[in-house]
Amino acid sequence: MKKPALLSPVAIYLLGINSIIGSGIFLLSGKIYQEAGLMSLGAILLAGLSVSVIAFAYANMSKIYSKNGGAFVYVKETFGRFPGFVVGMVTWILGTVTLATEVSALLTALKMILPHFNGLLFGLGLILFLGLLSYFGSALIAGLDNLTSFVKIALVMIFIFSCIWIVKGSHFSAENLLTASSVKNSGLHGFLSAYGTVFFFFTGFSFLPVNAEKMKNPAKNLPKMLTLVMLTCLSVYLIIQAITIGVLGPSLVNTVVPAATAFSKIVGMLGIPLFVVGICLSILGVIVATTFNTPTILASLAQAHEDVPMFVAKTNRFGTPTWAIILSTLAAMALFLTGNYVFLSGLTVFMSFVQYLSTGLANLKKKFIWVGLGSSLFSLVLLTSFTLSVLVLGSGILLALVLIYFIVKLDDTAREAWLKTKENKAKGADVNTVKRL
Repeated sequence: MKKPALLSPVAIYLLGINSIIGSGIFLLSGKIYQEAGLMSLGAILLAGLSVSVIAFAYANMSKIYSKNGGAFVYVKETFGRFPGFVVGMVTWILGTVTLATEVSALLTALKMILPHFNGLLFGLGLILFLGLLSYFGSALIAGLDNLTSFVKIALVMIFIFSCIWIVKGSHFSAENLLTASSVKNSGLHGFLSAYGTVFFFFTGFSFLPVNAEKMKNPAKNLPKMLTLVMLTCLSVYLIIQAITIGVLGPSLVNTVVPAATAFSKIVGMLGIPLFVVGICLSILGVIVATTFNTPTILASLAQAHEDVPMFVAKTNRFGTPTWAIILSTLAAMALFLTGNYVFLSGLTVFMSFVQYLSTGLANLKKKFIWVGLGSSLFSLVLLTSFTLSVLVLGSGILLALVLIYFIVKLDDTAREAWLKTKENKAKGADVNTVKRL
């Protein structure tokens, strides 16, 4: 069988751009402006630089372990079986949380043009439908990914080159800074909250190391492309946030889809549904790709990690892992019911935080001191930005994983002891038989 072509540096770059630029900058720009005012631009800059340091930590480890898995592989190889199991399962859960978050993002965008739409039933139905669809294979992924990538790039370019001409300098005055930031938070607390929210904008970068084996010379190309991708996304986010502030000013905090509202200033009210449809198509591409990729993560853990039952990786006649699809779909539906888009985006960052911190610690263990220290510290700062509900649910998930690991380990120990006792009895019986003879 002919092996699939490996990803070139350009393909890695485009994959990174499409993985990172998602719903966040289109739907959460008003939230971070509400939290930090004009300093939301500083929050984007600092978060972007922080994630870039964390990306360097991934890049360092990819030079040592140039195979699929990302943080899971780095932690398992560096610290052993138990941490590897927890981080591996967190990687899978991150996929299910991302799926739930993006479905919620789609519904949030649709509310702007369909305010009475029953989002709860539609969201659950969409996750279930895509789960059933993924059972039959991923042939439609490539075409849909190319379409949504084009739509996403077109949206960004159209927004920047049309709205930049109506930016008002007065919206960047100190008076507007105070007006916006006083709506919810102020000072350091508001800035840190915005900083944590912006991390959601960048979480997709960790998708690249997970697919290292699909790349040409990953030890060389992955670090370079990660750097270029991060710089590109950081620049795009800063420009979009600045334009949105410049066009909408303090009214930014009251808009559901700020970019669509800003675009309507150019083309009239028709611009809102047109832009929302474009955003929904872009989000739908992320949803479909995540639906197909997440069960693969769980199946890979079963194949590469003895603590995940092998039956999870068993494939059907279409070549897809049935049980991994069922478990991923049910987990995404359950998480979708836990909260709204803002809550789920925070939970996504929490799951990413676990990966970031563990990768930073792996760097320290491998003597990449400065990058490891920087990524670990930036990860820990995120703890100050999480809401209590996110901390409670996220910590509860981690505790459940720890309990599952030790329960499975005790069960394995008991089974091994039983098999050994049975084997010894069998040997004793054979000895007695020989003696009688």
